Amino acid sequence: MAKKGGSTVRKRELLPEFYQTPKKEYVFATNAGPGPHPKWLAYDPVTLIRDVLGYARTAWEAKKGLRMGMLLVNNKAVRDHQFPIGLFDVINIKGTDIYYRLVPSKGKELYPLKIDKQEKDLKIIKVIKKVKTKGGKLQYMGHDSSSYILEDSSIHTGDSLLVNIAENKVLDVFKLEKGNTGLVYRGRRVGVIGKIDEVIPSTYSRIATVRLLKGDESVTVTRDYIVVVGKEKPAIKLGVEE
Repeated sequence: MAKKGGSTVRKRELLPEFYQTPKKEYVFATNAGPGPHPKWLAYDPVTLIRDVLGYARTAWEAKKGLRMGMLLVNNKAVRDHQFPIGLFDVINIKGTDIYYRLVPSKGKELYPLKIDKQEKDLKIIKVIKKVKTKGGKLQYMGHDSSSYILEDSSIHTGDSLLVNIAENKVLDVFKLEKGNTGLVYRGRRVGVIGKIDEVIPSTYSRIATVRLLKGDESVTVTRDYIVVVGKEKPAIKLGVEE
């Protein structure tokens, strides 16, 4: 028998919790395909346009708008109705000055926060991989599948880059270290933001964690659930619990 690939069907009852769409009214939903974000932490364009932003009434209207290039993600038109849109992506409806950034907020991993036009080119990218190139420089891969070749060898996985996406230029580096500002973007404490108090390394029996200080409260979460978003304060508008 021929080998069967994975299912291309996506049911609404199995959608991630952050999806703002009725899960019991209909059976199926648009499936997010391969792309810069994993499908379990991304919106598909149809759901985003129709159910979250309210710029379409039906999937047919949303897909027609996509074919016309109405949806801009990080300043680029998205026409594929399965393109995954995820953490810190900047969204714009073509021809308007309305911009959104997908951020962890209100108990959801992805929430569309309205931002000013001045911030539309700014994005924070978490470094998830670091490799050395043939020329001796270092290539840093981000959570959104982007990559940047830099000469700075002091950057490590877990650190973050502040990037101008219009110029494809790194503006600043935020280290995963005490004193900087961290944001929880996954897990039970999603949306919590605070000062990094301690980075606790892993041991044989314990995973690496980070302790955040939020006022008088101390929050400890898995290291992988933290993204550094600034130094003294967030470098971009987040609108999360501060």
